[in-house]
Amino acid sequence: MRIFKILLMLLALLIIPCQSFAEMPEITAGQTYFDVFKGHYVLKDNVRVVMNNHGLQATVTANEARVNVVEQKCWAIGNVNFSHVDYDLKCDNAYLQWQTKTADIIGGVDFKGKKSIAVTSSKATFNWEDKIADFYGEVKVTAKKDLQFEEGLKLEKGVTYAHVRYNVTENKILQLDKTFDIPNIEIPDPDK
Repeated sequence: MRIFKILLMLLALLIIPCQSFAEMPEITAGQTYFDVFKGHYVLKDNVRVVMNNHGLQATVTANEARVNVVEQKCWAIGNVNFSHVDYDLKCDNAYLQWQTKTADIIGGVDFKGKKSIAVTSSKATFNWEDKIADFYGEVKVTAKKDLQFEEGLKLEKGVTYAHVRYNVTENKILQLDKTFDIPNIEIPDPDK
């Protein structure tokens, strides 16, 4: 049965056109091995994954990670840092998908935009193609005067928000909610 799975995976790699994939990520870690049965690179200690998806480059560092190159997904665990030219995001755990250009982020979210904003929260989602970040749960925002706001919005000093939506490219707060029905953001199990 295991040999059949390996042969099936190899056949899929040969049949699927290479143009459908993003560029192969640069993967380094203290310990690295490829789990052929699950199709994942398993990475531990000083993990660094550099992704380049059609010109959008980002670097993920973490204590541990799993990367599925075929499905274009990365599960990063412990001291995660997701960095790009416009921002630096730190958290406990993240699930990144190259095809959808999205990240689900959980625990100790600390976002620092290069354009005058810092945000902390308990959870977040990020679309790095649209450059839209949604922060959820105990959201605190620190900003400089050049931060832009959607019409009618204004930061209130000392207020903790339930949800904040931010456009990284425009350096603009799109939404501020003191109460909000926070979506259930979970990182899927890479073994399933």
